[in-house]
Amino acid sequence: MSAHSFLDKELTNIDLGVSQKKTLFSFPEFPLIDLLPFAATEEIFFYESKEEDFTFLGLGKSKLLGPSEIDHFIATHPKEHLVYQGLFEEGPDALVYLPEWCFVKMKGIVTLTVYNSLEYQSPSPSNIIFNHNVWESFVGPWTSYEEKPESDEWSQMISAADRLFLKKTLDKIVLSRKKIFTYDEPIEMLVMFKELYEANKQSSHFSIFHQFHYHKAFISFTPERLFTLKGKNLETISLAGSIARGRDEAHDKILEEELRGSDKLIREHGIVTEEISRRLSPLLWNLDISDLFTMKLPYIQHRQATIKGVLKDDTSPLHIISLLHPTPAVGGLPYKEAQDKILEIEKDPRYYYAAPVGVLSQEFSEIAVGIRSALIEEKTITVYGGAGIVPGSVAEEEWIETGVKMQPFIKVINKSVI
Repeated sequence: MSAHSFLDKELTNIDLGVSQKKTLFSFPEFPLIDLLPFAATEEIFFYESKEEDFTFLGLGKSKLLGPSEIDHFIATHPKEHLVYQGLFEEGPDALVYLPEWCFVKMKGIVTLTVYNSLEYQSPSPSNIIFNHNVWESFVGPWTSYEEKPESDEWSQMISAADRLFLKKTLDKIVLSRKKIFTYDEPIEMLVMFKELYEANKQSSHFSIFHQFHYHKAFISFTPERLFTLKGKNLETISLAGSIARGRDEAHDKILEEELRGSDKLIREHGIVTEEISRRLSPLLWNLDISDLFTMKLPYIQHRQATIKGVLKDDTSPLHIISLLHPTPAVGGLPYKEAQDKILEIEKDPRYYYAAPVGVLSQEFSEIAVGIRSALIEEKTITVYGGAGIVPGSVAEEEWIETGVKMQPFIKVINKSVI
């Protein structure tokens, strides 16, 4: 089945089924990404797993859950998936909700579950959820651009981190910067995401599009997951240490050996692995850490280890999020102090950048870390890049690394600029 076939042939049957109190539908597998251009709802959440056979598309909003309601809802609704959108900064402000139309692609089929609209307390007809008449559109060239911070300010930020290392306040801190592109017209957010998705689909990452309303959306093509939880089986990764890809295969191998042999990068990865293991070990039977291997992305390569275990007791996904976020790969160590110092040095809150984002359910939960990301607001798109700073880090090298990490977005944003 194709998305066009679904839209042409199935929506009438869905409306009829819903009118007869049917809420669960199944279809032959098709790419859920192809439905996005036709989505007409204000809230849209698309999540495609990097590791698992799992894609989720949530349209509209059926139920908004507060912090005290989430664990009970998951326990009493084992088949239902909640959208989880956290913030980098600590606090109970995560956005958690049940979409109105929930599509799940898994094990060769697509299932759709329809819930009541939050606004009307009844299921919305398909013509509210989808718009068949989609005009061909595109994203034009940006008209102005700024770096925040500028390169001299970035050097000052690295110097501030060095002072914290000398005082023994921190062992590591992750600092970020951003490029802000402004357009003459509001950005077509779904069009921008589809172009980014197509340009980066050969890369290994989690693909995330979260439209909060018609003029604001968060996009991430992140290589990093916070965790996957299937029943009591928990899996996470330790990801740290970065170096660019080579201009050819021989050069790439030279850079990979540098990644493997750099004392700074070995130390950076060791810090991350040890801290994640420390936080998780009280919860798990048989905590297992894989050998290190290299994750290769089109523009960058990282050192990675996989960490697995079985939960000793029933532990809610929310508790695991609170234990793991922020990992030393996006925050630093000690993580409480690092989080405070990040805001002090960077000045602006990160909000969605490097925040936990994904889906929660009793049977399957997966939360990614929203790096390699951008935020669209009206006529601007802000692209983020971060780097782990440890003693010995050089400002110019970290500036280049953060620029490389922005490439999945920059190559698309710049394609129409002469």
